[in-house]
Amino acid sequence: MNLAVLPISDRLPADGGRAADVLARTQVLGDLAAAEPLWRRLEQADAFATPYQRFEWAAHWHRHVGRANGAEPLIVVGFDRDDAPQFIFPLICERRHGVRIAVFFGGSHSNLNMPIWTHGVAADLTLPRLRRILGEIAAAHRIDLFALTGQLPAWRGSANPFAALSGQPAADDVYFGTIEPEQPSHEPLLPSGLRKKERQLMKVDGFRYAVAATPAEIDRILAFFRAQKAARFAAQGIRNVFEDAGVLDFIADACRDGLAQDRPVIELHALEGGGDLLAIIGGVRDRHRFSVMFSSITTSPYARKSPGIILMSHVIDNCASRGLTSFDLGAGRADFKAHFCSGAELRFDCYVAYSLRGRVLAAGLRSSNALKRALKTNPALMNAIAAVRRRAPA
Repeated sequence: MNLAVLPISDRLPADGGRAADVLARTQVLGDLAAAEPLWRRLEQADAFATPYQRFEWAAHWHRHVGRANGAEPLIVVGFDRDDAPQFIFPLICERRHGVRIAVFFGGSHSNLNMPIWTHGVAADLTLPRLRRILGEIAAAHRIDLFALTGQLPAWRGSANPFAALSGQPAADDVYFGTIEPEQPSHEPLLPSGLRKKERQLMKVDGFRYAVAATPAEIDRILAFFRAQKAARFAAQGIRNVFEDAGVLDFIADACRDGLAQDRPVIELHALEGGGDLLAIIGGVRDRHRFSVMFSSITTSPYARKSPGIILMSHVIDNCASRGLTSFDLGAGRADFKAHFCSGAELRFDCYVAYSLRGRVLAAGLRSSNALKRALKTNPALMNAIAAVRRRAPA
């Protein structure tokens, strides 16, 4: 469905700078089917996008999660004078407290948010032009607020166009590492104490590292994953987000999609032994990066053998064998990430309001996320909160 066509080639930017050299018009699409050929054309052109902007990932998420929560696609496409797509803002519109908000596809399930753009259009997406495009969309579709959260400032050396908008640090950063060509076996990644634990686990009957390669393996791994997460969240006094409507169906379908071509939308990696799955990691990848999306570990006594860390070392080794050059362990701090990660990518949030209601909600969201970041960067406070949560169920 074609919702709006906004010509921009004949207007000078508000700062008096040059007119657009590439962009001629924008179009807003209200369904994924209409956007798919344009989205795939950008993917084939190797446009800048993280694995979470893969079309199939967005489509599966929307089918099972976004639509169930009333989200409506609001996909903004920019075209050049030859009618070739040059960028996509992969947005959905949702309602909160009577406010219409435009956010990225994926919600909390996406660790790396940003638009999709070509190298050639980057210089045209100036701050005045971005604000004008967003303003026109807000007017045409009654958008009160653009809440563009969890973004990276750059990707593969190209600046995220939305970084020009005023923002603030996100509640969580993403911890990453690089993979050297022909990186040796995973063992050197592990300290001697963890190598000893792995040798102990190797004595367990049926011990192995595996990547799901059949639908039956996917179903088996996800059955263990569901039970492990339910037990962990209950023990920690945390709401189990994986039990929300459609979430596990989204993950299952994304794991099966592309499996026959050896490029599933979500990969499942597992460490097995003793008839149990000791650790599970689900992640997304492109030609350059593997990004951990979710993980779990056994609730059995084998959990003391650090199976999650051992599994991650196998996953990195697997990535090296496929020529990937970097990985990340998702958003949020955790002690185990120090074993593998060389630094943190600082995510940012930006809120652009176009109504009084939008400005009020933006102020609340800014304050809330700033408070979350302050808490999450204070280990003593986080430990105290975790202790209270553990006691709450009792």
